[in-house]
Amino acid sequence: MAFAQLSKVRLEYFPRGEGPERVVLIHGFQASARIWRLTQEALPADRYTSIAINNRGAGASDAPPDEADFSVPIFAEDAFELVSQLDWRDFTLVGHSLGGATVARFAVDHPGLLKGLVLLDPADPDGRGDIGGEALDKLIDGRMAARRAQQAQGAAGDAIDASAVGVPPDLMRALAKDMRDAPERRLRGSMRSMFQVRLGARVKTLPMPVLLAGGDADELIPTASMLATWAKYPAGTGLHIWHGVGHSPNLDRPADLADLLRRFVEETIPARAKGAVTA
Repeated sequence: MAFAQLSKVRLEYFPRGEGPERVVLIHGFQASARIWRLTQEALPADRYTSIAINNRGAGASDAPPDEADFSVPIFAEDAFELVSQLDWRDFTLVGHSLGGATVARFAVDHPGLLKGLVLLDPADPDGRGDIGGEALDKLIDGRMAARRAQQAQGAAGDAIDASAVGVPPDLMRALAKDMRDAPERRLRGSMRSMFQVRLGARVKTLPMPVLLAGGDADELIPTASMLATWAKYPAGTGLHIWHGVGHSPNLDRPADLADLLRRFVEETIPARAKGAVTA
């Protein structure tokens, strides 16, 4: 692990590899950077350098005191500060679940930094306009009460939807601990932001190649919702659906996900660049 002191928080991140291709990985609502470990390990270390970032409030990253300190725009700006410190540009940015909205926000704010954008079982870039105010407060309160009840029974949470077959027990224990330790203010702010994010037509004009991937057995973001999200991105956005896979292919199909990322980085992105030059 490594740490970066940003302007307002210190973030923990997990680097791996020493290759020329750079990949930045952003986790979702209740998870942590550990959810990317197997995917990072499946990327050839001599070809790829990857970092998996713990958002503020996750893992050993700082957790500010207020719910308002946690949101999609804030997570995206923290990631921008971190990659700026590392002097990274021309990299592929990957986001899972809520992280899908985070990387979309990063992409519309800093398109010139990205080589490609990958959305894994992503949250909608336009949130949900059908709920707000007291109704949203009530929904968040209910979700937090359910989480506390789950934790009282020894569960970590309900936001990864993974079979975890074949996942090393030490990884699942560490991930479960990160989820249990996530402060409620982080989850409240994240959930509120997930409903209120409104990127609109900005994602339709993103200039970099985009890929959306997910599982058709996702119980948190159904396939129909993912397809609606996919349609909001530029024409030519790639789509890959795994049959029988839930919300977290980074746990259930990490080698397949790494292969998909490699094809996107090594084949799709160069082909798109070549086509743009010849056009």
